[in-house]
Amino acid sequence: MQAIIDSCSICFVGMVDGDNCPYVIPMNFAFYGQSIILHSAPFGHHLDLIAKNNRVSVTFCSEGKLVYQHQDVACSYRMDSRSVICKGAVAFVEDIARKEELLHVFMKKYTDRSFQYSLPALRNVKIWIIEVEEMTARAFGQKHSVNK
Repeated sequence: MQAIIDSCSICFVGMVDGDNCPYVIPMNFAFYGQSIILHSAPFGHHLDLIAKNNRVSVTFCSEGKLVYQHQDVACSYRMDSRSVICKGAVAFVEDIARKEELLHVFMKKYTDRSFQYSLPALRNVKIWIIEVEEMTARAFGQKHSVNK
């Protein structure tokens, strides 16, 4: 499961909207211990939803590859992919030093560079931390011929 998560550059965070319709947004992330770290602007519809219900589902999905049993049979085509779904509750980090620490972890996923964060930037970023309570994985597709 960790290899699937590590292979992803974005995840999809699902929240409950007021009309019981899922609200899903793509986000950059870092996986740290048993926690998912996210960041966003300090305001927005997604934060309004989390204020009402902080339970979320986070999906990571590998890039799929088209596979088939027979190239002339449409029903034999499928995507070979792997996914991980995590469930947990969002907590927001308010402590400035902790925000900076988690931003370093977050940025390490995407670059080897080191960054300095200004106090206004740290105050204005919303750092999410989701302690993973449940994690499941699934593989889709079969190993047949790969359409290149």
